[in-house]
Formats: sequence, C-alpha cells, structure tokens
Amino acid sequence: MSHLYLLGVATLTLTSAGFAGSDTNADLQARLDAAEARISELSAATNANWLNDARADEIRGLVHDVLADADTRASLQGSGATAGYNGGFTVGSADGNWSMTINGLLQTRWTNVDNDAAADETWGFTNNRSWLNFSGTIAGDYGYDVRHDLGTATANPNGNNGDWANGSLTIGDGWDLTMGSFKMASSREALIGDENQMALDRRANGFVGAQAVYNVGQGVSLDYSSDDLGVTIQVVDNAGVASAAANNSSYSYNVRVEYLASGSWGQFDQFHSAEGGAAGTLVGFSYTGNDNGNAAAGGTSDQNLWNLDVQMQWGGSALYVSYTDGSDGLAAANDFNQTQIMYSMDMGDNWEVYARWTDNDGDAGSMTSVGVNNYLAGQNAKWTTELTMDDRAAGAASDVTTIATQLQFYF
Repeated sequence: MSHLYLLGVATLTLTSAGFAGSDTNADLQARLDAAEARISELSAATNANWLNDARADEIRGLVHDVLADADTRASLQGSGATAGYNGGFTVGSADGNWSMTINGLLQTRWTNVDNDAAADETWGFTNNRSWLNFSGTIAGDYGYDVRHDLGTATANPNGNNGDWANGSLTIGDGWDLTMGSFKMASSREALIGDENQMALDRRANGFVGAQAVYNVGQGVSLDYSSDDLGVTIQVVDNAGVASAAANNSSYSYNVRVEYLASGSWGQFDQFHSAEGGAAGTLVGFSYTGNDNGNAAAGGTSDQNLWNLDVQMQWGGSALYVSYTDGSDGLAAANDFNQTQIMYSMDMGDNWEVYARWTDNDGDAGSMTSVGVNNYLAGQNAKWTTELTMDDRAAGAASDVTTIATQLQFYF
C-alpha cells in the first residue's frame, strides 16, 4: 500500500515539474524576443543618430571651406574690388584709388583701287588698325595711359603712328601734368580717337614728305580744362628720337586752345551726331614750331604750322571745317595750306551718310569722299563703306577712284 502511495506522489511531482518547466521556458522565450526587439530598436536609433552626426560634420566642414574661400577672394580683391564695363573693361579697388580700363580696336577692310594711270584695278584686304589700350588710376592721385599698337600703324601711312605710354598727375585749379609719349594736339581731327572718326581715315595735313594724320611726341604736356576753355601746352623731342644725347637739345612745341561755345565737352569726342542729341559748337586753334637745338642749321628749325578748326553738331547732323597753314623758312617750296570740309547726317535706324572735301594747294587737285556708316552697336560695332575720288595727279597717280568697306569692332 505504501509503495503505491509513494509512486503516485512521485508521478504527480514530476508532472507538476514538467508543466512548471514548460511555463518557464515560454516566459523566458517571450522575454528574449522582447529584448531582441528592443535591441534592434536601439540599434536602428543609434545608426540614425550616427548618420545625422556624420552629415552635420560634413555640413560644418563645407561651410568652413566656403567661408575660407570667400575670405581668400575678398583678400585677393582688395576688400571689395569692382569689375565690369564702363567705356571699357574695368577693374579697380572699392575706394577707386586703383583702377584699370582696357580698350581694344580692330578695323579690317576690303579696298579696290582704280588708277587711270595703271593697267589694272587692284584690290585686297587689310587690317588697318589694331591696338590695345590700358589706362587708369594709381593711388588715387595719379594716372597712366598705355597704347600698344599691334603692328598695323607703321606699315600703313593712314594708321595711328605707333604706341605711347605716359603718366599724369593733377596739379590743381584745372591743371594736369603728363610726361612720357603722347598724341600731339595738332587739330580736333587728330585728338578724336580712331574708333570715333566719321570717315575711314583722317586727312593728312603736314609738310610735303612728312604728312601725318597725327604725331606722337616724347616729352611733357600741360593741360588745363574749365567749363568752356581747354588749353594744351606740349614740348617734345624734335623728330621723336629715343635719347636726350641723340636729340641734341632739339625740340618741337605745340600749343592748342579750345573754346566750347555751346554743348558739352564729351559730345565732341566723336564726329557722329545722333538724331535727338545735343547741339553744340567747339572752336580750336593749334600752333606748332620746331627748334634744332645744338644741331647744325637747317633741318626743321624754321618750320611752323597752325590750324584753325570748328566742330558743330545739331542733334542729327554735324559739320567739321579745318584750315591748316604750314610755313618752312628754309624751303619755301614746302609751304602749304589745306582746307577740309566734312558734313554728316543721321538717316535714322542707325544709318548715317557723310561727304568730305579736301584741298591742299601743294597738290594739283583735290580729294572728295562720300560714305555711309551703319552703327550696328554704336561705335563698338560699325560698318563703313566709302567712295573716294582723288584727282590730285600727284606723281604717277591720276584720277584715282577708291572703293573701300570696313568693319570696326571696339571695346
């Protein structure tokens, strides 16, 4: 009896233990699953935070690099440099004390010449003028002007006669001083830039054998300007020699006085008078003389030249009249006087017609030109076509008719 009792108790005990173990395992498994889920959740959150931190570090680094680059650029630009286009490509300091303006000109032309004394007509293409110009301010109170001709002027008698380079400073009370090489102020036509001429070329108005559209001198120039009066006094090496020893104390001097009767100075920087523009009148007088210095007598010591010209604009039409007289005390045969009359009219739609007549008593005739300008983009892009009839019969030439068309690009 006792054995059966013990067996029953043992069986009940093992059965209870089995059920208890099964419940414990299920509970442990449930806890394990919950822990794994929590671990996965925490791991995902950690990864996300790590990515956010990495992005933040990258953004902070990028911002730092950009700020450093901006500081470098500001330093290179002189703490606020300016750049753009204003009558040329310009760059300068924010205070305006340092600046540079870059200008350039290209004139390319097709020309056909019919000379009655020649067997055949001739034609061809030329690059009549190409140059770069650099000008600006130095330390606020000083200026510079450097012209580099790209090799066309010396080969072309109607070119711009070479380079120049000069520095200038303001004296005060309207006076400026310039030293170096510069254009001689022999006439208004000479002073107006190549890009702002009316016709294809200037008319020569110098002594026989040395006629030039303008001269470039090496020396000093004193300039005065007021509301209605301009004065230029220039002293340069005679014949433009390169050294003081070679010059032998010879010199040329030039004085020009201009009176602005009406209008503004700026409008007379070109011959073109656009429809609706301002009216004005500018009168000028120039006198040039030479001295041989320590050189032997003769040469150009007794040569002198004077010019009187008037430039008028009426807001759609313009007139230029110039008279030049040259006297050579050592060779009267070189004496001359020349008259030039040029008139233009704006036809609208960027078209303009002009006519010019020139007579020099040293020649046996005169020159007459008629032409048309198409201002594609003002003076910056211009197309000119011109017909010139030359009956001066100089040398072998006789009744020369020239047709030329030119594209001009200026910046």
